[in-house]
Amino acid sequence: MGLDMYLTKRRRGSDAEQELVAYWRKANQIHGWFERNLADGYIENCELYPVCLENLNCLMSDCRLVLSDRSKASDVLPCEEGFFFGSQVYDDYYFENLAETERMLAQVISDTTDDDELFYHAWW
Repeated sequence: MGLDMYLTKRRRGSDAEQELVAYWRKANQIHGWFERNLADGYIENCELYPVCLENLNCLMSDCRLVLSDRSKASDVLPCEEGFFFGSQVYDDYYFENLAETERMLAQVISDTTDDDELFYHAWW
């Protein structure tokens, strides 16, 4: 049990099943970023939230900023509390999540076309 987070895509206007393009487990700082930037501070469990490439570029930029200056972590990508959301410590696991997020987002951005819709959702 815990925080599972998904970024999916499908062809715009299609009702086909969504394709998983990124997955996080207990990366509560990333979930918090999506909450602040997509949902006015709170994401409902299992609800889909539209994401645009600009959102992903902003998140990737924030990850890079914190990776280049770890002292900015609590201001730029703070840990978030939640039931089974994982650690609230700025440790190696936290920074590994950011590096992995940067890699995943670079691939998603590269692979996404104007015909695609992106969605974020979380399950806990």
